[in-house]
Amino acid sequence: MNCTKDNYDSSAFTSTYFVVIYSLVFIIGLPENIAACFYLLHNTANKGLTEVKIYMINLTLADLMFILFLPFWVDYYINGRDWRLSDNACGFLGSLFYINTYSTLCFLTLISFTRYLAVSRPLKTAQSKQLVRGIIVTVVIWTGTVGSAIHTLITSSNHTNKRNDTKTSCFEHYCSDYPSVRKGLLAIHSIMVLTFAVLFGVVIANYILILRKLLIEKVALRLPQGKLKKRASRMVLMVLVIYILCFLPYHLIQLPWVFFVLGFSESGDSNFRKRFNDLHHVTLGLMCMNCVLDPIVYCFLTEDFRQYLRELMGCLRNISVLKNRQKSQTVHS
Repeated sequence: MNCTKDNYDSSAFTSTYFVVIYSLVFIIGLPENIAACFYLLHNTANKGLTEVKIYMINLTLADLMFILFLPFWVDYYINGRDWRLSDNACGFLGSLFYINTYSTLCFLTLISFTRYLAVSRPLKTAQSKQLVRGIIVTVVIWTGTVGSAIHTLITSSNHTNKRNDTKTSCFEHYCSDYPSVRKGLLAIHSIMVLTFAVLFGVVIANYILILRKLLIEKVALRLPQGKLKKRASRMVLMVLVIYILCFLPYHLIQLPWVFFVLGFSESGDSNFRKRFNDLHHVTLGLMCMNCVLDPIVYCFLTEDFRQYLRELMGCLRNISVLKNRQKSQTVHS
């Protein structure tokens, strides 16, 4: 079976779905990640830079980079899936999606691993900040994810497609009559799924090992150091929750979806293919919600961040009171 338009047609509700999801992520995720970024920089200035903070800062920057360009996608879906910018802009914004997804997965995995080290080898971890390792690993991650997206940027014209209704699609035309192109796309998506599976396995292993360590040291948990270990456990659990809620559904159906879209798998029922494509879009939207949940991992679960927010709100209230007094004095004078 050759891939046809039926293979990647979507229901009308998906446009509304993406408008709602992307708008929520932008409205909630932008102030969240800005607050998280300021907190991390403030905390680093006061307490110094550590390996885990390097990963947290880069995770925040990856989310902000993705969130800032979401209004362009909202505009695309509001206008009936009509891409009104250039081919290069389509390629650039599409590549940001993959850069954010897989850099986020890597940094979340590294955060969970550093928390495991903090529980299993607290003295060694505390004595050595491993800044050099953190910097090297971060450079490798950005080089790998950005390097993988260069192909998308080079072939930007392949990602836009003029439809019969004169509108232009962006990253919604997956069909190709060339077997080599289709096999190449299948290989790329297979690597993406394999990468997720490996990273997901590492996160699960980290959480199991931490739980095992905590169960062995029940008495030690009553000591001050035990609170740090329980906090590390909660942080890794939150990473695992984000993996399961945001990333797992997408990667579970990714390869079957590619098979249907590229025509590798026979299915005469166009309605089934349409529903399956709708499901793929739903999981795509869920994956973008990680930008809202990520700050919870390293900020909103810690007392330090809550204290920082209280101090920040106190400063804002004081500024507001001072301005009101100045206005009042100006009126009375």
